[in-house]
Amino acid sequence: MLTEKSHLASPEALEIRDISLTFRERRQHLPVLNDISLSLPAGKFISIIGPSGCGKSTLFHVIGGLLKPDRGNILMGGQNVTGQRGLISYVPQKPALFPWRNTLDNVLLARELTGGANEAAHEEARAWMNRAGLGGFEKAYPHMLSGGMQQRASFLRGLLAPQEVICLDEPFSSLDELTRSDMQRWLLDLWEDSRRSVILITHSVDEALILSDTIYLLSGRPAAVLHRVDVPFTRPRREDLTEDPGFLELKREIGARMKEEQRKKPI
Repeated sequence: MLTEKSHLASPEALEIRDISLTFRERRQHLPVLNDISLSLPAGKFISIIGPSGCGKSTLFHVIGGLLKPDRGNILMGGQNVTGQRGLISYVPQKPALFPWRNTLDNVLLARELTGGANEAAHEEARAWMNRAGLGGFEKAYPHMLSGGMQQRASFLRGLLAPQEVICLDEPFSSLDELTRSDMQRWLLDLWEDSRRSVILITHSVDEALILSDTIYLLSGRPAAVLHRVDVPFTRPRREDLTEDPGFLELKREIGARMKEEQRKKPI
């Protein structure tokens, strides 16, 4: 089920080709990313997992143009966009909603910034908010919402942004287990309807298997792609998928690989 990294074809919604990056400060050199290649086909959902501190979030910064790699390229739709900003929609670990804006205005923020917050956009946002369980909270401010509701608003903001690719940086990591499970199911339902191109960073093997079409397992720092997992479960995903013997075996296999990498991390 696990395969070694292979050559990637183009074009894709997002393609990362041979990315390497070393942080340099005075005489200190810290290699962070090492020859990373991966692919996000249009309308698919991929996940990146790996040991804590291996460089997963740094890779997102490279994808978003906040950092420029020493080597390699970022392509979108076959076009080289390395170092360019504003081409992805980003959903951070914490909701990062503006406290002075109500929920509807927070959801529409990306549209506003690109000049597309017209009446049609407002109606679309209200419709998505109703489907996301936020109906009736359009005028509520972030402090009036639960953690799960804030995260839903944050995801809707990313979903309604005009960019094709959505990058999710461990968006459910701060939620309790029950709320996290509910949010995973909610995200699956919304994604099935929107079919945006999504790349997720997560520490949870369960989460990656539940949500993804493909999983990339990274090594410890400097991060390299060790294995690609093509998730074999059909969509829409069953409610009882986590009890499936095939799910449990694949979870065990990936978990063992992750533990092996974590043990290599220096103390």
